Amino acid sequence: MRTSCSSWSYHRTIKAGKMDQLSWLKELAACEFDGAELLGYHFPSTDREYLIKLKKVCADLYLDIPMVSASGHLTTADDAQRAKEVEDIRKWADVAVFMGAPCVRFFCGSGEELQAGGPALYDKVLAAMRQVAALGAERGLVMALENHGGTTAEQLLSLHRDVGSPWLKFTLDTGNFPPEGRASPEKYDQIARCAPRAAIVHAKFFNVRADGSDADFDWHRIHGLLAKAGVRGYLSLEYEGDDADEVAVVRRIARFMKTLR
Repeated sequence: MRTSCSSWSYHRTIKAGKMDQLSWLKELAACEFDGAELLGYHFPSTDREYLIKLKKVCADLYLDIPMVSASGHLTTADDAQRAKEVEDIRKWADVAVFMGAPCVRFFCGSGEELQAGGPALYDKVLAAMRQVAALGAERGLVMALENHGGTTAEQLLSLHRDVGSPWLKFTLDTGNFPPEGRASPEKYDQIARCAPRAAIVHAKFFNVRADGSDADFDWHRIHGLLAKAGVRGYLSLEYEGDDADEVAVVRRIARFMKTLR
């Protein structure tokens, strides 16, 4: 497995103006990550001139681009808004093609909304996800649905089955299955069930020890589950702890993640 990092790991640092997307890439290279997960939220522009500059910086720093990360709220009850969400995912799919990324992350939305909406909403979400999968097929991109917003393994696996497209896989976030942010036997089981369909894994860290490991999540156990499922792609770090010094804590995690390659 190779290591990557989402700029969300530095979101407070970036929001404070202490780092931008380009200086973040230089920090990733210094940490010896193999790749950079480009989060749509942190693009200052998607103009061609900026994307060319961004691509050149990644090349100069020997950073792969395993994924461009969109968002998405397909479980909204507003049909017009759902259509806008699909169009926004289309925008980031086009950015991914230009950047040479093989994969686009997107969200389904809220697990609670999906459950409460019953079969009628499920069918609408399913139709939207078929559109998203078709966007990928047209561009040669894997569209990687993340277990975000309290979505469960059962919901993800059901949608994956019913969409029925080889272009739909998962962004498997190790910390997002309910209850979010807490380790449990059920969470490890959900990771194991979804791992065979993972295009990329979000390595979620919360409570980081001095050696860079997580005090709550057994990463050697998770690594074993991923290896058993045949996952050979990227572990992409998302740090979501409370440490104010995101730069320092990510450096510790990066050293630990090297042991998981």
